[in-house]
Amino acid sequence: MRKDDFKKPRTDEGLADLAQRAEQDHEVQMARADLYKIAKYAIKLHDMIKGVSEEEGLMGWQQSKITKASDYLSSVYHNLDYKMKFGEEEVIEGEYKSDKQRKAVHAAKDKKKNESLKDRLSSKLDEKITAKTDMGDVVKDFYKSDAPQFKGKSKKKRRQMAVAAKLGAEDKAKK
Repeated sequence: MRKDDFKKPRTDEGLADLAQRAEQDHEVQMARADLYKIAKYAIKLHDMIKGVSEEEGLMGWQQSKITKASDYLSSVYHNLDYKMKFGEEEVIEGEYKSDKQRKAVHAAKDKKKNESLKDRLSSKLDEKITAKTDMGDVVKDFYKSDAPQFKGKSKKKRRQMAVAAKLGAEDKAKK
């Protein structure tokens, strides 16, 4: 036997390619799990914040984190949305292949921002109690609310809170 016969046979199974594909699949799975978690927390936070008045507000760092998360998710969404609509290669944020592509990405972002602002404003307007708001409607809303400040409160206590809120709104309107 020759010395070359004892060398290990060369196997070219493409392990690097298999590992890369497995990691890419894992990244999608992880992203989906993270998005589920984000959605779950976003819903919970939204419900918690319903009970926070503008006067109480949020701490600066809390608002900053929410804004960053929104911006990051928006960037990924618009990137993938564009890629899926136009079937082009991945668009790196800030780098565009053409002026048309840049305008399309920015138009999509602007549209999303305007819709988001409209939704936020309309929900704030819907939740305001004014002097003209019917007392019965306020009481019903307080009964049905799942906001944190109502947790564990009896119907009687919720009614008292509703009356106090309505009378406070009327006092404010008189001033």
